[in-house]
Amino acid sequence: MLSTLAPIVDIPRARVDPINTLTEKLGVFALALCRPLRDETIALCLDHDQHGVGLFAFTSSKPLTELIDRIIGAAIDVEATAAISLLSSRSGRGRENRDVSQFSMAKNRCADAGLWLDEWLLVAAGDVFKLG
Repeated sequence: MLSTLAPIVDIPRARVDPINTLTEKLGVFALALCRPLRDETIALCLDHDQHGVGLFAFTSSKPLTELIDRIIGAAIDVEATAAISLLSSRSGRGRENRDVSQFSMAKNRCADAGLWLDEWLLVAAGDVFKLG
């Protein structure tokens, strides 16, 4: 059973190397992911050229729609943030029926703030899922 993500050997450098692939994103997220897994959401802030400019972790079991305003608030304080990618971990739980609507609502809130919510990934139940 997958309980953690292993970081890749060559992690993209902040503000230097673009983060273009899912593997590169997962490598960055793996650096911030708590072990053992617990309920948390990690936000990776990217500039217009896909360079990482910020990384924030929010420890909470609240749904994404209740966290997104805190995530946006942290992201807009980082100069050059144009997009956000998210990774959540859920201890003992996998995907939930409301995930699709949660992502849609969060994406709209980000757009209202002038940010692009790129994707939302989940590490849970022995796998990595793409939620949006």
